[in-house]
Amino acid sequence: MNVNDVFNSENRFFSAMNKLWDLMVLNWMFILTVVIGIGPASTGLYYAIAKNIRKSRGYAVRTFFHSFKDNFKQGCVLGILQLVAALSVLYCYSFAMAMKEGETLSQVYFTLWLIFTVLFVFISVYVYPILSRFNMPTMKIIKMAFVLSLRHLPSTLVIVLLAAVGVFLVWLSPAFLSLLILGGISGYVLIKSFLMEKILRRYTPKPAEGEDSTTDAWYLE
Repeated sequence: MNVNDVFNSENRFFSAMNKLWDLMVLNWMFILTVVIGIGPASTGLYYAIAKNIRKSRGYAVRTFFHSFKDNFKQGCVLGILQLVAALSVLYCYSFAMAMKEGETLSQVYFTLWLIFTVLFVFISVYVYPILSRFNMPTMKIIKMAFVLSLRHLPSTLVIVLLAAVGVFLVWLSPAFLSLLILGGISGYVLIKSFLMEKILRRYTPKPAEGEDSTTDAWYLE
């Protein structure tokens, strides 16, 4: 191996180190902006990881804020709807637990809680990746997220299981929280993107043959 190749910033080692650094920076950008809006922050994080980390297109921070800005309004709307759904899930759970065990109404509320929880988690997995990729009305995004979560159930369950493992580890030992702050969130999204991109690519229309388009269809590569 040539000595110059070892110190070449474009070799595999330096490229991997740059991507690792970008993952950490994106993780911090997400943490700093999530207080403004979980929707645009989540959309920006997924978009930057899929485009910059996976496809090596553009610059991580610039890509993150580009998506954050472009999807701010719709991302905030989805974030508010997500918060309302989460509160509804907690309400059903607390109401069911407050009743005597075995009561019919308690069982009804527990069933509703279980259904709402599954729907909430499944839809949450897909809404922001869909928002980062497609330009469509908010309710259509939610509908598409629901359909894809069921149509690709094995992938959905794997993504949810990975998130559940992360939450469990943090609950088990607060020391794991430092890993999340360091880069665990973006690391999870990176793993998630390997499954998610295979799904989204199937529903992304390809440019017509001979069509002169200036769109950077990096996600089709």
